[in-house]
Amino acid sequence: MKRQISFLFSLLLLIACSVKINATVKLPSIFSDNMVLQENTQVSIWGKASANEKITVTNSWNFKRYVTTADADGRWTLKINTPRAAKDQKITVRGENVIQINNVLIGEVWLCSGQSNMEFQVSKAEGWRTGMLNETEEMKDADYPEIRLFHVEHQLAHQGPVDDCVGHWVVCTPANLKDFSAVGFVFGRKLHKDLKVPVGLIQSTWGGTHAESWTKMGVMENDPLYADVLDKFALKNVKIEKNYCKVPATLWNGMINPILPYTIKGTIWYQGESNSDRFEKYQSVFTNMINSWRAEWKQPDMPFYFVQIAPQYKQPAGIREAQLKTWQSVKNTGMAVITDAGDSTDIHPRNKRVTGERLASWALTKSYGKKCAYSGPLYKSMKKLGNKIVLSFDYVEDGLSSKGEVLKGFFISGADRRFYPAKAVIVNNKVEVSAPEVLDPVAVRYGWGFFFRVNLFNNAGLPASPFRTDNFQDDTYARRFADSEMRRFPHAWQLDHGTKPFWGYAQGVGCCAMLKMWKLTGDKRYFKYVKEFADTLINDKGEITLYDKSTYNIDYVNSGKVLFDLYKETGNQKYKLAMDVLIRQLKDQPRTLEGGYWHKLTYQHQIWLDGIYMASPFMAQYGAEFGKPEWIDEAVKQIILCHNHTFDAKTGLYYHAWDESKSQRWANPETGLSPNFWGRSIGWYFMAMVDALDYIPTDHAGRATLIGYIQGLADALPNYQDKNGLWYQVLDQPKREGNFPEASVTTQFMYAYAKAVNKGYIDKKYRVYAEKAFEGLKNKLIIENGDGTLTLTRCCQVGGLGGNPYRDGSFEYYIGEKMRDNDAKATGPYIMGCIELGQ
Repeated sequence: MKRQISFLFSLLLLIACSVKINATVKLPSIFSDNMVLQENTQVSIWGKASANEKITVTNSWNFKRYVTTADADGRWTLKINTPRAAKDQKITVRGENVIQINNVLIGEVWLCSGQSNMEFQVSKAEGWRTGMLNETEEMKDADYPEIRLFHVEHQLAHQGPVDDCVGHWVVCTPANLKDFSAVGFVFGRKLHKDLKVPVGLIQSTWGGTHAESWTKMGVMENDPLYADVLDKFALKNVKIEKNYCKVPATLWNGMINPILPYTIKGTIWYQGESNSDRFEKYQSVFTNMINSWRAEWKQPDMPFYFVQIAPQYKQPAGIREAQLKTWQSVKNTGMAVITDAGDSTDIHPRNKRVTGERLASWALTKSYGKKCAYSGPLYKSMKKLGNKIVLSFDYVEDGLSSKGEVLKGFFISGADRRFYPAKAVIVNNKVEVSAPEVLDPVAVRYGWGFFFRVNLFNNAGLPASPFRTDNFQDDTYARRFADSEMRRFPHAWQLDHGTKPFWGYAQGVGCCAMLKMWKLTGDKRYFKYVKEFADTLINDKGEITLYDKSTYNIDYVNSGKVLFDLYKETGNQKYKLAMDVLIRQLKDQPRTLEGGYWHKLTYQHQIWLDGIYMASPFMAQYGAEFGKPEWIDEAVKQIILCHNHTFDAKTGLYYHAWDESKSQRWANPETGLSPNFWGRSIGWYFMAMVDALDYIPTDHAGRATLIGYIQGLADALPNYQDKNGLWYQVLDQPKREGNFPEASVTTQFMYAYAKAVNKGYIDKKYRVYAEKAFEGLKNKLIIENGDGTLTLTRCCQVGGLGGNPYRDGSFEYYIGEKMRDNDAKATGPYIMGCIELGQ
């Protein structure tokens, strides 16, 4: 019995000791040696201890004792008064144990937060961390004992707010600075030099994050503004590890809450890139975040200065406008403009010195009362003066400047909302804008696009923010690209980079897209563009310039599709005569033994997928428009024959061509098939079917067959679409070395999928593949130019079989073909696909 009592007593003693040991006073990581406290205010100090434990805090500057008691959960907090700037201070915290914090500075404390551009470090490291511009020189000016750095290590907290983080205060030295925020360092260095007080910088950043990651869940959970993000990035829906940082509130919980309520002067912020895909919401999202941070810090006027996203090919105008509007609508904020420091391809411009110093200028002026220039010109108002618009600006700072060059980046429009590159000149500290194409202007835009070069500054050397004077709804991608093509190629015969008038099939693809734009918008410019093409090449007798029937080139037929609309709209008989010319060719076109059209006379016995697009939709429409059902039958027959000879049941794809004679070097001697699945050739065939079906009656025997072929392709093609939404030059071998995503196959599939869904040929669930293609093209292959036009890159220029030099249809042949931008075989389907998608 005595042994049992002794054992029980020992056990209780051990438990009591353990409780006492675990309940000693603890401080969060933000309180450590080398820390900086905000000067001349009351600062918060907090921690944990035993329940109801008495906590005493003393300091070395006034020796006053601050006393509080831990609550039932062991939490405690108190405020202590700080003097003006001071160094070599100490803080002592006493409870059941004693903690002494040494080498404390009193000065100015700023939080540096955001995504990768704020995280971008001073020194070069792996991946995107390429180091700030002139790193070596910057490091020579990096030894500052009175600048201190605290780097919050990455910490996810999906389940809710956490109390502490990993980090500690260090003195600013070249060694300690290497992986610290370059923008934060430059900002703090300038403050320290100008104010001559100690500066503390707290870095809490994570690249690739949206503002919702940094916003408290209570702000978002019942607000419809966030419904899409709360669903898409809910923890259960995030499948990729790198996206866990995008779970809403996870970084507020794990990287902001642990340092709250550490007393700070204000925040500098560099973020927005990851919100640019929904920029229309960003002003509200950003404003809510700023206001919630101020509320949590109990500093309703806390300064909040941020960087406007630099021009870059993935960053739309809308994100910069949202940031501009946030500055204009939220008190005690400021925006550093860096249009002169962007990089067209790198989202991380390396010139962080200009960024940090411009943020510091805002703080020095607005937070510390210094007199210095802090903002570039800001659009104020416009006045129409004849065929010009005169713009006035705030923050002119002793005058406007273009730094000795012609002003760049201005666009002007009339009531039609078509913007043209404008001439802009500085007159009496205002800017006069005009363009010969716009006689009655109504609106001006400046730096409005993805990437651009602009040069409007004030005489203090600070750049103007991009702006627009209008509030026009954004144009669709279809219209923007159609207008881009018309500006690039003033005459439709120049489409596909033509140098002289030519009745080419690629011009026909582009003109078909323009006619669809005309029907969609009612804008006669598109119709006139196509009409001028036809009138340049067709005389009053219906004869087509440079057309030669004797070649039996089936490519000639494709441009005939544009003549139906021209004939119906104008009644001009020459268009009908020209269509009859093409029909006579098809009547006499050489055929295989089963009746399949040869692709050309020089390509004897050969059926190509391309040829189906060139002829079948034209024949079907001719039959429907002019009461000739035999041509509908012929269109269907050609599609079916091509399927019978080129379809591969194993992959669900189609070989480029079939040689009935099996004599071509490219042909398999047993099957007559070409050796590869060329993406664009399958695109032609897919488009041919969805277009021909417009004119094939519902009771036609072949209609269901064609819809079945479409269904087959719709099921097969997702197997070869990459993660970005693109398809490859050689379709079935995306991972083979040398293969690449190609524009024309992607645009053709995008169009065919979208139209097939819209027409009801396939289920609506297939629309996702067209949408994915649209996003892939937008993100990977579309470039927004400085003149406002769009460019479609990575277009295969030509592709075929046989000929001289001989094309053997090998993988090496296809990947070796030349690429170019804005090829009509890609741009035409892109415009038509955007129309079908409502983009």
